[in-house]
Amino acid sequence: MKKHSRFVCSLIMIISVAMLVTACGKTTATADKKEIVIGAVGAMSGPSATLGMGTKDGMDLAIKEINAAGGIMGMTVRAVYRDDEGDPTKAKTYMEEELLKENADFIIGPTNSTSVAATEAFVNQNKKVQILNIATASELIDANKYPYSFRIMIPNNMQAEALVKIALAKGFKKIALVQDTSALGTGGLADMKKYLAQAGQQSVAEVSYTPNATDMTPVAQKIKDSGADCALFWALGADGAKIVKALERVNYINNLEILGYTGISLPNFQELAGPGATRCSTIGIDTWAPPRSQPKLDDTRQKLYDKIVAEYGPYGPGKRDINPSTIATGYDAVMLLKAAIEKAKSLDSDKVKAALESGDQFKGYYADNYVFSKTNHDGVNVNEIVQLEISNDKFLGELAYRLGN
Repeated sequence: MKKHSRFVCSLIMIISVAMLVTACGKTTATADKKEIVIGAVGAMSGPSATLGMGTKDGMDLAIKEINAAGGIMGMTVRAVYRDDEGDPTKAKTYMEEELLKENADFIIGPTNSTSVAATEAFVNQNKKVQILNIATASELIDANKYPYSFRIMIPNNMQAEALVKIALAKGFKKIALVQDTSALGTGGLADMKKYLAQAGQQSVAEVSYTPNATDMTPVAQKIKDSGADCALFWALGADGAKIVKALERVNYINNLEILGYTGISLPNFQELAGPGATRCSTIGIDTWAPPRSQPKLDDTRQKLYDKIVAEYGPYGPGKRDINPSTIATGYDAVMLLKAAIEKAKSLDSDKVKAALESGDQFKGYYADNYVFSKTNHDGVNVNEIVQLEISNDKFLGELAYRLGN
């Protein structure tokens, strides 16, 4: 009996020591973690450079503030950047570097949807929480297929819904759909047709073109021949500008309103379109769309805008060409990770993922708040989208129309 008791006591002691050693090991591992590494892949040169550099500027600003305030749970934050130039093959190589060599704890980006498509499966296989702050392709966010990926930018399907709703709410009856023949363009067309059909409407024309085409006169002529009073552009900046110039040549620019998805908000659109840009508008988040009568943003956005100008200089013609709202998305991506890590009290991906999926509202600067759930990893909603004028005399788009006006 005494031998049995001694055996039981010894066994309990062995188990207790083993548990203590394991616990101490975990505590030591956590205590030894001195920094949090955030990997960012994006187009920091090439045609999409303003998006990648805007992301980097926003991340740098957020990280500077966080580290000055003591870091996240006592750990400093460090970013590792890779410029993929918008090339999916380079993005794949760089993402592997960031996860396998740089040991990134979290990922922000890539900026281009094609680069995300080439890397997202790898990021999720490695169970790294990823924040998409720029890429808009609808299919990139799927809580089942990509459980560790979240987005704070307006996705394409939501943009298409907003374009159609605004056009119909403003009373347009003859809507032409204009898009390129790329996967991005055909996807945009499908979404716009879907939301028109849901409203019991159809377009008067579907006008497609080859990306980077030199002569857009045939595109403009088809729009004119359709008798459209509104054209919904699913076009990138340079192509959209060439279509606007072609509409001037066929003498139809003043006969319709052009409403484009965020691709025509790229800086080169206004520069290349010239005076015809005043016939165009785009869409964006209402928080970054002050009306003409209001010289400043709301207090929250103005505070960040002032920080951006102080850090990087003013934005506008002849100045910096990186939109402050793009910088805000990079800033928010870092701050969202900070909030989720602190809520989870851990760097464990599953715990941070659960914190994001909690349904809580996470404060934002690009958008007012981001709300995610286990089934929805898109953080913004269509009600935050408004029509913006493309103006030559303001640093940001001005509010042109809000649904419900």
